[in-house]
Amino acid sequence: GIVSIMTLTVLTYERYIRVVHGKVIDFSWSWRAIAYIWLYSLAWTGAPLLGWNRYTLEIHGLGCSVDWKSKDPSDTSFVLLFFLGCLVAPVGIMAYCYGHILYAVRMTVQVINLLKYEKKVAKMCFLMISTFLICWIPYAVVSLLVTNGYSKLVTPTVAIIPSFFAKSSTAYNPVIYIFMSRKV
Repeated sequence: GIVSIMTLTVLTYERYIRVVHGKVIDFSWSWRAIAYIWLYSLAWTGAPLLGWNRYTLEIHGLGCSVDWKSKDPSDTSFVLLFFLGCLVAPVGIMAYCYGHILYAVRMTVQVINLLKYEKKVAKMCFLMISTFLICWIPYAVVSLLVTNGYSKLVTPTVAIIPSFFAKSSTAYNPVIYIFMSRKV
């Protein structure tokens, strides 16, 4: 999930640089971005292995996740920063970038063919981001309910649906690519 949302964030930023600033990202930038995405993900997923929170079975018992229930201050700080760093900040960056992209596309009347292509790519990225959020927001809400002491509201049946839906999010991007990109 972290790799997915950070990849979408970087793709959004690349669209922002291209459309708003008219710059093309080079190959070495792309490789650095990929390395950053994976290192960022490894840092967040590795932290529980190093003692900042821990991995436990989820309520439904079919998968593992961080310990959302723990009331230990260290664990609670992890959950809060995890939520901010792996959902709120990336979504904020994407919203900022797409806001500027939409503004730039509306204000620019030059190079209509390029704009049509950029608009199509922007729509595809926006659809991928929306799909990701639709898949992961219910899981984030359930996790925050458990974190904030409302675990009685989250039965195993209630917990399993958002969990599987979130983990299925990686299957949707290839489908979106196939239907929205002739190059694929």
